[in-house]
Amino acid sequence: MNQTPGRMPDNASELFIAGDLHVDVGQQRVTRAGIKITLPDLSFQLLLALIRVAPNVLSNDLLMARVWPGQIVSPETVSKRVNLLREALGDDAKDPRYIAGVRNRGYRLVAAVSPARHPAPPVEGPLSARVVVTQPNALSTGDTVATEPRTVTAKPRRIWWLMLSGLLAAIFAVAIGMRTINRVRSVGARPQLENVLRESGAIGAHARTVAVLPFDNISANAADAYLAQGLPEMILNRLSRIDGLSVIARNSSFALPTKSIDSHEIGRRLNSGYLIGGSVQREADRLRVAVHLVDSTAGTLIWSAHFDRGLHDIFSIEDEIADQIAEALSVRLGAGAPKPPAGARSTNLEAYLAFLRGRALLGRFTVAESEAAVPYFEKAIALDPTFAPAYASLYDAKMQAADKRRSNMSLARERNRHLIDRSLELDPKLGAAYFARAMWADEPYDASATADNPLVVARERDFRQGATLDPSNGRGLEAYAEFLYDELNRPEEAKSVLRRALWVDPLSPSPRYTDAEFSFFESGVKVAHQKTLQVLELDPGFVPALHRYAQYRWIIDGKLAEAIQIIEHAIALDPDNTLLLRHASEMYLDLDDAEAARAVVAGLPSRPSEVGLLAMHEGDWRRAGLSAYDEAVWASDSMDNEVCDFWQGEALRDYALKTGELSRAIAFIKSKYYFGDAPAAHMDVCNFRDAVYLSQLLAAAGQGEQAAALRHAVSSWNDANEAKYLGDSHRVRAGILLLDGKRDEALAELAKSFRSGFYAYWWYTINYDPLWLPLHGDARFRAIAADVRRYVDAQRSELEALRRQGAVPRRAKPAAVH
Repeated sequence: MNQTPGRMPDNASELFIAGDLHVDVGQQRVTRAGIKITLPDLSFQLLLALIRVAPNVLSNDLLMARVWPGQIVSPETVSKRVNLLREALGDDAKDPRYIAGVRNRGYRLVAAVSPARHPAPPVEGPLSARVVVTQPNALSTGDTVATEPRTVTAKPRRIWWLMLSGLLAAIFAVAIGMRTINRVRSVGARPQLENVLRESGAIGAHARTVAVLPFDNISANAADAYLAQGLPEMILNRLSRIDGLSVIARNSSFALPTKSIDSHEIGRRLNSGYLIGGSVQREADRLRVAVHLVDSTAGTLIWSAHFDRGLHDIFSIEDEIADQIAEALSVRLGAGAPKPPAGARSTNLEAYLAFLRGRALLGRFTVAESEAAVPYFEKAIALDPTFAPAYASLYDAKMQAADKRRSNMSLARERNRHLIDRSLELDPKLGAAYFARAMWADEPYDASATADNPLVVARERDFRQGATLDPSNGRGLEAYAEFLYDELNRPEEAKSVLRRALWVDPLSPSPRYTDAEFSFFESGVKVAHQKTLQVLELDPGFVPALHRYAQYRWIIDGKLAEAIQIIEHAIALDPDNTLLLRHASEMYLDLDDAEAARAVVAGLPSRPSEVGLLAMHEGDWRRAGLSAYDEAVWASDSMDNEVCDFWQGEALRDYALKTGELSRAIAFIKSKYYFGDAPAAHMDVCNFRDAVYLSQLLAAAGQGEQAAALRHAVSSWNDANEAKYLGDSHRVRAGILLLDGKRDEALAELAKSFRSGFYAYWWYTINYDPLWLPLHGDARFRAIAADVRRYVDAQRSELEALRRQGAVPRRAKPAAVH
């Protein structure tokens, strides 16, 4: 019998992060990417015992004592329980992500363990109902206005506005989410303008940062809560215009629960040296407001005031509060701070409140909530036709909804241009309007996308103007950082702007997610993967991070069934996001479930990208090739523009080899993949695989020396970046070896590709790739193919189990309508 003391007492507040697992001891709950992993008690206790000693080895004897206290168990029992835990976690004993066995000693946790900062929000089922949003006709000064003006059964969050590219390129266009990679080439470079957000004292300085917290509603009528939300938002907007002062964005300052933590901790979490709080009480047409300014570091009160006015004086109260706070801060900041200039606002209270309701929805970045924000802005404009921010936000909402639906953005821009024009006509100094115009501006998608292109120049001008006028606009700053990184290839400046966004909006998952995307290029996929998990720790329902995590499980780990579970969970949170649906279709193809692949995109408009991919899966090289040549896939501003997609290069090569149209394909690939006349000099993570296809076409066209030189360049690039990007480097290397006549080495590398977990588009490589067709009779190739099919069959069985559990919907082609 085990005599060692039993289980360690569980502290209900104990929270751990173990790799990508979020472990809540108090609730005995394990989640991964917001999805609950059901564990029996013994399995949970086993995991917890390993977590508490990680990374050290826990012997079998100690495991018996801690998991089975007071019982007689054998090492075989421990081994069986470890296997059950591995099965539940999707772990592999041969290549463990979580639990590793140590011969003759015991087991240890190989996943990195750290304390979690806060518990994961309650987990909803992956098939939760859609978002239901209250309509604007319910909004009046007598109705309840909550911080989150909606009712949800899940936690939808925004989809990254820049996720327009096909995320399934060579290795990791799938895993990066950038519209294109370093689109700006050496041609047309311009002198860099001065960074309007250069590292000033306000960035990263608690002493020059203030957070405005939501006020307490102490009115007898709970319906007056809108005043406790609206008044601090007005103050925040006014203070954000003070030069040299950082003001924390509403997304963060209004989201932090402050009742149970002191001012020092609030300031730490919000990067703020100063906190503004207060209370609002309404009695009939009278309004009593108490407000205070606190030094969060010292925990001392700096300034406070009380106001007792008529309700109609709410705007003058706001002005007085902002002015007096600015004066109080000027003493602390060591210089005379100017009074905050009046911003563009409506003097119609109901219009302003409708505007705030719309902004709260717009910040969620889902299709449903983007569209639900529209009538609130329309109501604000109807109540006050001179309200400039409402026009800018209406433009933003309509463009964002079109973007998420992958509509024709050129048409959407033309339909809605009058809104942004009217906004700037009413207020030429409205920073949010410049940000909105820049975010949704037209842009080139071909070789003309250089820094001196007039469209690129205009966008940068608008972004800079927005950052100058509205330096605490976290959403705009994040978009600006993405533009600098993606379009202008100025990563250091981009990271500087992103640091500003992270500083003013520290609790928002969106800029953290963008930071994870940047890390992909700076540090590689492992760091980006870890940062993505940190985003999900902050907000398990943040759809872009769920999307990316599903892709990591698919591309990096080869966990096809789990990837489907995660992306279906994301679809349940944002069911109108067509990018999720289309990527789910591609994952289903890799599970050899063509019916589900078609069903998940049923009802969506037919596009060349989907037509071409499905044609490839069916072995129809002609239809796939013609789809890849379709200019709608590559045209500027087309939502089918997926310059980092996986299939087009292969389809173009196959079509050219079958038809003999080599010159056409060579010229097309050089143009569309930014190779120009020097392909070896322009390789990146998006196009290096396509350089291999180009080399095949060059060889077929009699340009053997150029083809060999290009293959050598691809091989060097692949070797240099393999550790950083992981993915299908083995499969690319196998293809190069085969082209070089090294069949044995090529087959060994191909086998290694699948063993590493890269199963993306396995069906093309095994069934249709002309490079491997001559080897279909080779016993070694047939063995590789058999292993791959067995693995996919096992993953398909896991998918069926998830369907039976209700964790994944059973996708079936809709019945024909007669």
